Amino acid sequence: MVAMPRILDLREIEGTPVTIEERLSGEPLWQADGTSPRLTTIHIDSMIEALAALAEIPGDPPLRTLRMLPDEPPFDPNAPFETELAALVTRRAVRFATQLRVALPDVDVLLAQTVEALHRIAPATPTLIHGDLIAANVLTSRAHASAVLDFGFMTTAGDPAFDVAVTASIFDMYGPRAREVESELDRAFLSTFTGDHRRYWIYRAAYALTTACCYGTDLSEGHFAWCIGMLDRPDVRDSLQG
Repeated sequence: MVAMPRILDLREIEGTPVTIEERLSGEPLWQADGTSPRLTTIHIDSMIEALAALAEIPGDPPLRTLRMLPDEPPFDPNAPFETELAALVTRRAVRFATQLRVALPDVDVLLAQTVEALHRIAPATPTLIHGDLIAANVLTSRAHASAVLDFGFMTTAGDPAFDVAVTASIFDMYGPRAREVESELDRAFLSTFTGDHRRYWIYRAAYALTTACCYGTDLSEGHFAWCIGMLDRPDVRDSLQG
């Protein structure tokens, strides 16, 4: 069984809310260190176990009170995740249009294609989305996932395929074999979870447009550069064509 954080108390320290939570057992599956991991069955199976555990939690309306990003409103609990995500993508891309256009001149075309693609996706039954399921946020014990940590960034209720798609891409964001790791996880995830590869790429484009400017607004910042690279990939652009 994969454990999730349980809040025992809520306190305020110098004006900042702080949760007191149970300590969960296990060790991080993998810590990013500038290299690319050689994926083992433990890596793959643990991520699948974590994603499956999240997908078993119904996406009830109270989960939509969580803000995917601190400066954005929460999603409407009565609206499809896909259309709410399209609105978020639009707000972020418009807000940071100047910075995005410097790095990617045709970003306005990609924005329109991404929003159109999101509106074409058939709404999925919502479940809990972690949104930032890097390997360090999955604890393992005895070669199995024991816990999932660090909810908050991009957490909401929505299509579990969003978590699956993003997780495969962010497992190894900056290593020399990142694309190879992503492809290997894609194969494993697609054979386990329902969905299609094109849906993954649409969600990856949405993630990149939404989060590109969260930490910086030029190519000297790693996450921004990663997002621009994702949006400039032929596989992403082909999937947005419809």
